[in-house]
Amino acid sequence: MYLTQLNLKRLDRSVVKVLADIYRLHQAVMKGFAAYRETERVLYRVEPEERDGLVSILVQSPQTPDWRQLTEENRGIVSARAKEFSPAFQEGQRFMFRLRANPTVTREGKRRGLIRDESLLEWLEKKHERLGVRFCGMDAIDEGYVNGSKIKGDKRHQLSLKTARFEGVLEVADAKTFTEAFRNGIGPAKAFGCGLLSLARV
Repeated sequence: MYLTQLNLKRLDRSVVKVLADIYRLHQAVMKGFAAYRETERVLYRVEPEERDGLVSILVQSPQTPDWRQLTEENRGIVSARAKEFSPAFQEGQRFMFRLRANPTVTREGKRRGLIRDESLLEWLEKKHERLGVRFCGMDAIDEGYVNGSKIKGDKRHQLSLKTARFEGVLEVADAKTFTEAFRNGIGPAKAFGCGLLSLARV
C-alpha cells in the first residue's frame, strides 16, 4: 500500500476551487491514478490543521500513485510525498486514531446525516464488531456539510454530505477483520474524502 501527503497552498486560487467542491476534489485526487485502467480503492482526507498557509491531503492507495499530472496542472500544490507501507496488525494492539466519516441513517428510504454528538458516537460504536476493534474512548467533531456538483450529460447534480471527524483510541480485537476495514475504509462516501482511518501507536 501507499500513503501520500499532498501539501497545497490554502489561498491559491486553483486550490480554493478544488477544496470547495467535493467532486472536483475527487477528480483531482484520482489524477494520481490516471495510468490505471481499473483503480482499486483510494481513500483520502483533507486534514483540518493548517501550517504555514499549507493544507494537507492524505491519500491511501493499493496502487502506486503518479502525481506529475496533478502537480503540473495545479501550481498550488507544493509537494507530493508518497511512501510504501505494509500494515500488519495483532490482537491487543492499541492505536490513537483519526477518521473523517459520513455518519448516516436510513429513514423512509432516504439516507440522512446525523447531527447530535451522542448520535455520532453511537454510529461509530455500533460498528466495532464489523471493524474488529474495541473503542477505548473517542470524541466526535461535527464538521457540518460539504458540497459539490457533478455534471452528467446536460444536467448538473448537486452533492451534499454530512461529515464528522472522530478521534480517540482503539484496540484491535480481530486482526483479520480490522485489516480489511483499514484497507477498504469505513462508512459511505469514500469517493468524497470519507472513510480513511489514520493510526499512531499508543
